[in-house]
Amino acid sequence: MVKMLKNLDRGLLQNIYNSNEFKGWLLSRRWFGDKSVLSNLEFKVNIEYFAIISERIFLNIIKIETSVYSKSYFLPLIYYKKIQDILKQSEKNKDNVIRLTEITFSKKVALTIGNEQKIFTLNLLEAEYCLFFWKKILFDKDIIEEFPTNSLELSLYTEQFQDDISRKEVQNLIEASLFPNRYNYSLQQLGAGNTTNTLFLLTLDKKMADQNPVSFVLKSYKVYSESLEPSILYVLVKNNFPNAPKIYGTIKIKGIETLGIIESVQNIGNIGAIVWNELNDMIYDVFKKIDGDYSHLSEKSDISNFIKKYFVETLKISEQMGIYINKLHESLILPDEKDFNVEIVDSENYLRNYTEKLNSVISELQNNISQKSEKTFYNLPKIKSILIDISIIIEKFRSEFEETQIKIQPVHQDLHMEQILYNKKDNGNYDFCFIDFEGDPQLKTEEKKRKFPVEKDLASLLRSLSYIKFNTLLNFIEKKIIQKYLIEVPEEILYSLYFRKALIGKGKVLETVLKVLNVWEEKIMRKIIKTLNPNITLTNYFTIERTLHELNYELLFRPNKTIVPILGLKEIIEKY
Repeated sequence: MVKMLKNLDRGLLQNIYNSNEFKGWLLSRRWFGDKSVLSNLEFKVNIEYFAIISERIFLNIIKIETSVYSKSYFLPLIYYKKIQDILKQSEKNKDNVIRLTEITFSKKVALTIGNEQKIFTLNLLEAEYCLFFWKKILFDKDIIEEFPTNSLELSLYTEQFQDDISRKEVQNLIEASLFPNRYNYSLQQLGAGNTTNTLFLLTLDKKMADQNPVSFVLKSYKVYSESLEPSILYVLVKNNFPNAPKIYGTIKIKGIETLGIIESVQNIGNIGAIVWNELNDMIYDVFKKIDGDYSHLSEKSDISNFIKKYFVETLKISEQMGIYINKLHESLILPDEKDFNVEIVDSENYLRNYTEKLNSVISELQNNISQKSEKTFYNLPKIKSILIDISIIIEKFRSEFEETQIKIQPVHQDLHMEQILYNKKDNGNYDFCFIDFEGDPQLKTEEKKRKFPVEKDLASLLRSLSYIKFNTLLNFIEKKIIQKYLIEVPEEILYSLYFRKALIGKGKVLETVLKVLNVWEEKIMRKIIKTLNPNITLTNYFTIERTLHELNYELLFRPNKTIVPILGLKEIIEKY
């Protein structure tokens, strides 16, 4: 195998990376963006950086290019002949072996070695999924000593090691690199694969020692560009903000962060799970019979009392959340540093520029939709008119904005409910932890570096309530409404509920369910907003921006879910 790999030079790999098979594999990866633009496979893959470490790990920076497009990705790959060769004992369970095999890229390759031609199967797997990769790049002294030769750099944020807990955790990291045989290692993927960057939990368990295992979150920054997260986490520590993880270190390639070592914060889960579970428990407990009598839910006041009964935890966290968000925004400010101070800008110019930007997004969406099949539901006149109407609403918000100045500052940018972890205190209240400070995933790096009104975060958070509402409704339709013997999909019935207004039979209950969900959403929003005191016009403005980005995302990645942001835009139009 070693002889084979020595003959796998950069040029041969670049040819393989430019094969349609590899391009198709890239398009299947969650982190690979702009799928719609690149779906015809008419793009080039150029290797910007390449190094082989530990004989079988290929460190790549690849650049995806067309005549009008360019984007670079960090792509470490690991070669295997038999998958068992790269797995530690703890990873050799059936489900994991099947999962890793399914996400492997495989291609037959012909190599000339000496005077003989050899044909072998090149199996390449994203290296981050294997403990082998992390052990080698974090704890193998021989590889670490070669970092400068390979343009690699380990940067430690020593200022973050001051408290006892962090100091002990880092001591374990250092000892594991000096004496790797003293530890057992385990790796667990985080985020169920639904994150743009890949996340893993590395646990170190010291052998023959009476101490608890120590865990770290390992993050692979897939887009190869300057990351905001390390500097933002550093600022939060400097401001003594306790509700975000510390970053202990990064590994850079040619000066750009590609891997992060982050504190693993003790938590029960994310707050989205609380909201989702209480909402679904209520829906299926109350609406057991499709033809039941739900006249007791006819008035908004009746529904509000009903919500108090079912949403004890959701209401509690909604009240507390605003306080923590205020503290987060305060802690993202360093007055003496230009990138982290507060600025006051002229509202007329700011909103005019932002309106032009949003209109550009709308034009792009209209163009993307027009290129889809005319049979798709989002090509219907009623759907197309929503984008026209929303452009009018944006102009209405801009022209009616009364404040002459707007305060902008560093914000989270992508604050939704899965980005807020929680722990429950002894007194029954919650402790929150904010994660994932990489900025708005829809923005380019230079745009992410800009400052925004704090309402951008609030709009993002409120939109996650809308997603929970509509996905709950879609699940209810699938389980309770759809007739299995008919060719029906939940999204079509949801469309009918909003656009046709002619549901009969079992579908009539959906009107009551939707009424309850709307009152629920409004009540939770008010609870969150209560302690934040936002500018409502700006909040609406950024809610539209967020929803447009969501529509663009769903068109690219989950076309069947485009109904969710479309209905979000429709609700905004009807409200104003």
